[in-house]
Amino acid sequence: MKNHETFEDALSVAEEVLARSIAPNAGCALIAEIAAKLSYPSALEPFVAIAHDQKGHDAFGITAENCIDDIVHACRNLIASQT
Repeated sequence: MKNHETFEDALSVAEEVLARSIAPNAGCALIAEIAAKLSYPSALEPFVAIAHDQKGHDAFGITAENCIDDIVHACRNLIASQT
């Protein structure tokens, strides 16, 4: 299993989400873990927020399922910001 520790790893995961080779919710959680290892760079902050929101907020109408569009949008933005 690959250790995901660098900003480039976060970009790679975002690309995998967009390619549908990794589930958006799992990819978001992984990018949030990478963000924590990198002391929360601002470019990865949306993933930290969404990863937090996608668990335990069902009572507020926020579910993992309805976070998917936000995750895909965040992935597109992250990749676009690096080109």
